[in-house]
Amino acid sequence: MSPRFALLALALLASCSDAPTAPPTPADAALDAADASPADASPDAALDAPADASADAPADAAVDASADAAPLDAADAATDASTDATWDGSTEILGTLRGTCGTLRAMLTSPMPSLVRGDLTFAAGERYERASLSPGGQRMFDTANAGGSSTESEVISTEVLHYCEGASLLRTETEIRYQPPDDSGANTITDILVEIDGMRVGVSVTRVYRPAPMTLTDADVRTIVEGKLVGINRSSMRVLPKDRWVKQILHVFVTSDAIADQVERVWSALPAATRADTIVLVTVTHGGGFIYCNPDPPLGTECPALGGG
Repeated sequence: MSPRFALLALALLASCSDAPTAPPTPADAALDAADASPADASPDAALDAPADASADAPADAAVDASADAAPLDAADAATDASTDATWDGSTEILGTLRGTCGTLRAMLTSPMPSLVRGDLTFAAGERYERASLSPGGQRMFDTANAGGSSTESEVISTEVLHYCEGASLLRTETEIRYQPPDDSGANTITDILVEIDGMRVGVSVTRVYRPAPMTLTDADVRTIVEGKLVGINRSSMRVLPKDRWVKQILHVFVTSDAIADQVERVWSALPAATRADTIVLVTVTHGGGFIYCNPDPPLGTECPALGGG
């Protein structure tokens, strides 16, 4: 069946396993260790390794890292976006998306931080498999990330941005080029590089989640959100000119409106320097347990509670 896509105006705004549902593994049962680290020294946002720096040509490393981000040029578009170069206006996405769609583009040139919210609902019978994804989503599906269990969330983030904002995938996490690691701060990296309206945009993805009956406090949420924003600011300083983005999106996946409210409340109280000009996109999932726990439960269901209750 064809997935459905629906758009509703709001004021604010990932192979499926047929194995029996099992309790989350310890790594997934607690707050994502990666997401909870202020320094982003975690599986979901691994520290940039020397191998990354060695992939950068010495000439690139010497380029002035303070150069302004520029719109994507035609040559780069042809080379980097060959798998997903043109948005065809398709409205098919895995799941049903509701929210403020198509509005992030206007925020890319704003110096102000912003937060938008939306909902993504998965139904029984839908399958998280390669054939259900856009070309960019398929490339993300096939590409191992820098560590951790965040592949599903990064694939679905790519899908949301493609179908909602016309984003084309340019580079995956290990392909983005940075200055060599140094000791002046966390050597964080960004998850995805996309093109939206001819501009490069960095995308960092996180999940704010704990399995029932555990709960999330505002302090927990702040640890995750603030840590990711600090990491975003740092990766923006380190990225080499060829891949430099105009700004970044922090895509936050949550399982309820209540947690989305927490994210918004905590974000609004953070220092201006931490929020910087980052766009925070909060997506509330329904029936999307496969994004948060392992083994993947069928689409249309949530993660099981601890103890299998």
